[in-house]
Amino acid sequence: MARITKIEKRDGRIVDFDQEKITNAIFKAVLAVGGKDRERAKFLSDQVVKELEKKYGEKKIPTVEEIQDIVEKVLIEQGHAKTAKAYILYRQKKAEIREEKKRILNKDKLDEIDKRFSVNALRVLSYRYLIKDEDGNVIESPRELFQRVATTIILPEILYDERIYSKNGKYNPPIALTSYLSNLDAM
Repeated sequence: MARITKIEKRDGRIVDFDQEKITNAIFKAVLAVGGKDRERAKFLSDQVVKELEKKYGEKKIPTVEEIQDIVEKVLIEQGHAKTAKAYILYRQKKAEIREEKKRILNKDKLDEIDKRFSVNALRVLSYRYLIKDEDGNVIESPRELFQRVATTIILPEILYDERIYSKNGKYNPPIALTSYLSNLDAM
């Protein structure tokens, strides 16, 4: 049987497969129903991996959603209906949060920066700081906001650095970017 080595994240990225994440997700569902047997969670994640290898092998890379579907199936087949219900409810709640974040940011997919923010933090960012079009729709992501702020902050450094512009406003020959950046770090 071929081993699963990669998975496809919701944003389309291909990343290394990590069985520990499945074990942790199952264990969180176990805890939610009052259980505490991590070894059983590990056994169940082993069953999930066997099912994944049987279904996908090396020919196809499973998506996060497909893996979660198999986790649900294994939990039910192994007689853990309460744990399966907790897992399904947790999964549904996370999906609702993802959808709300996408709605707030007016995006189809969330990037790694977007995912780090709570829904409330994204609401504040979108209301107060992110650029909007003339209809009030958000057209800037948190990542772009950070890039915009960083650029704005560095401009005075560049404009008043005598290695780039002299005091009388004349442009000096360019210096190597790495040299300039390393000197900024030393300040």
